[in-house]
Amino acid sequence: MRGAVAADAEAVHGLAGELAEALGDKPPDLPAVRKRLLELLDEPRARVLVVEGEEGLVGAATLWIKPDLAHGDVVIEVPMLVVAGEARRRGVGKLLVDGIREVAASEGATLVELIATSDNSVARAFYRSLGFVETDHVSLEFVGDMQDPPDPDE
Repeated sequence: MRGAVAADAEAVHGLAGELAEALGDKPPDLPAVRKRLLELLDEPRARVLVVEGEEGLVGAATLWIKPDLAHGDVVIEVPMLVVAGEARRRGVGKLLVDGIREVAASEGATLVELIATSDNSVARAFYRSLGFVETDHVSLEFVGDMQDPPDPDE
């Protein structure tokens, strides 16, 4: 495992596409992934971790180191963790989680937050096997027009 570099953009794009497909989302385009990767690499509170196999990059995770007033400490948020389909069940996900925990420890974080869809029982079981617990939180996403949000009085 290592930190991502700009040259990883195409491979990270492929992994992000696999994740989008699994979630039923629209896959990101390569120029957008390249731009976001460069931004994350330049952001001191972000990390992008990747795992290489013989076939190239086989896993990636992004994380944010964030001061959190709700918890009164530092929290690590993991918006993306993906392992290539052909590399699953080979320890890649565990390597990424171990890397996330290392960052969390070095930053003095007391909590790592990540999301798995409710119907992804395989991922949820994997995370539970590594000590994560499921909470009763409900995740909501606003996917409307940011410039013209709905009027709650209508």
